[in-house]
Amino acid sequence: MKNITFLLILLAVMAMPGFSQNDSDNDPEMKTLFGNKPRSNGGYAGLGIGYTQLDGKDAFTTTFRGAWIINHGFAIGISATGFSNDFYLNHNPGAEYSSLQGGYGGILFQPIIFPSFPVHVSFPVTLGAGGVAALHSHYYEAFDASYYLEDESFFLLAEPGVEVELNIVKFIRASFGVSYRFTTPLNLIDYADDEMMGLTGSFTLSFGKF
Repeated sequence: MKNITFLLILLAVMAMPGFSQNDSDNDPEMKTLFGNKPRSNGGYAGLGIGYTQLDGKDAFTTTFRGAWIINHGFAIGISATGFSNDFYLNHNPGAEYSSLQGGYGGILFQPIIFPSFPVHVSFPVTLGAGGVAALHSHYYEAFDASYYLEDESFFLLAEPGVEVELNIVKFIRASFGVSYRFTTPLNLIDYADDEMMGLTGSFTLSFGKF
């Protein structure tokens, strides 16, 4: 009986390193109620172009973004956009032309859904402020003009959007999006108070650690 007991104890002691090794291999960290997966942070810089309409005329936008990405799924940063509805096209000598030009920017919040998928979606929201100038132009030649400031206004802005993002390579993303500008009333001479409100379609290239 003593020999059997001694043999069982000996086998148990010999087996303990094996159990310890397996446990270390399969579960190197303590499990918790909220998970134990390490977080990964990154960031990106992006440049985009867009199309919208202002005062019933075609307008273009250019946008810069810079953001910090938290655990792949949420970005927070800044966004800045410039806009103009004067394309400097087909302006004959002597032509008079009115245009809206300006910019806006603010804090960017961007939830990203299934970021590891090659094609996924995100929901950028910009909260901030901007300014717009109403300009009157007299064209001496097609690309030679004098400009007169007729009026200017400032506004607060909220611009939510949705984007389809493509992971081109590990550090480059391309996105196609639609957003809508909500602004406070402009109080701009000869223009509607909601003149800056409207849809924008955009294309953006972003570079960084996603």
